[in-house]
Amino acid sequence: MKTLLSFTCILFLMFSVSDSQQAENTPKLLRAVPLSQTALQLQFDGELQAETAENLSFYKITPEVKIEFALLDERLDRVLVLTSPLEIGKSYRLSLQNTKTEIDFTLPTENEITFGTGNAVTFSGSAQDTSLIVNKDRKTRNNNAGAESTLQCNLTGTVFFAAFDLYDAFEDMAIRDPKQVLDVTISLHAQQVETDAAQTLILRRVLLPWKEGRGKSDRAQEDELTYNSALHRNLPWNKPPAQSMLAGIDGDNQSDYNGSDDVAHRIDGAFEIRESNKRYTFKSDLITDAVRFWVENPDYNYGYLFALRDGTAPITFSSKETPDENLRPILTIRYQTKSDTGAIPPR
Repeated sequence: MKTLLSFTCILFLMFSVSDSQQAENTPKLLRAVPLSQTALQLQFDGELQAETAENLSFYKITPEVKIEFALLDERLDRVLVLTSPLEIGKSYRLSLQNTKTEIDFTLPTENEITFGTGNAVTFSGSAQDTSLIVNKDRKTRNNNAGAESTLQCNLTGTVFFAAFDLYDAFEDMAIRDPKQVLDVTISLHAQQVETDAAQTLILRRVLLPWKEGRGKSDRAQEDELTYNSALHRNLPWNKPPAQSMLAGIDGDNQSDYNGSDDVAHRIDGAFEIRESNKRYTFKSDLITDAVRFWVENPDYNYGYLFALRDGTAPITFSSKETPDENLRPILTIRYQTKSDTGAIPPR
């Protein structure tokens, strides 16, 4: 009997020590951000192990919220948690197993999320961008510049592309009604503007699929964007370099993406650029409409082409490869948080 009691005590101490060590080794929870009625994002002050982060029993939300799914972000310090429906405006408390961590949160009626790369955005890894270089040397027309740390545009025809993949985020949040998107901005950092005069940057929706690639003005690999092709060797531009557009084809309808045109005829935004080392934010009703269309039709989200409409000198922007994360392109969406709570999306 004494032997059995001793063994039981040893097991109890072993599990107690293990739980205590787990609590000590778990990074500190910094914030819990409710994204929608069925999703919240947790951010920690260090990297987590998937075994812990994706263990549903690690989390508890009161009152009476069921944890349906947990996914560790590729940044390793954030976790997407899917839940049974939360009520807007109601206070909840999140606690972590075997820790003293507790944090309160309330789902607002409206929210804001960001897309891009790095730690400064809500959803990272969702962006691609690249310049399409126009050069007199015809030998460079099958080169790719997707891995460059800059995005370029000038009056000789060099333009750049940027796109943000929204599909996984909106599916995870169970937000599928495009009317829930209230407004959208695109933010770019101008590294160098080689004139003091105002120059106009314009945006057109891209109508063909493209891929940024990993080149630095090097010979393109298959399916990378070049002067000649949206997807090298497989999908040439209708009019190189991405100049085919027809009046009335603006990217508002699925039929606009039938492969006959490269970019939309309509300009979705025109913005003045004046200064170097400044972040510019682009906002228009048409940009918001584009994101609404992409939420409803994710297969046609090819982003925007950016070009100079007038001016006298090149402009260089920071790309998603620039070392300073705070200078990278960002897409910001303000939206209504009420979800389609009929079902938790499968993962």
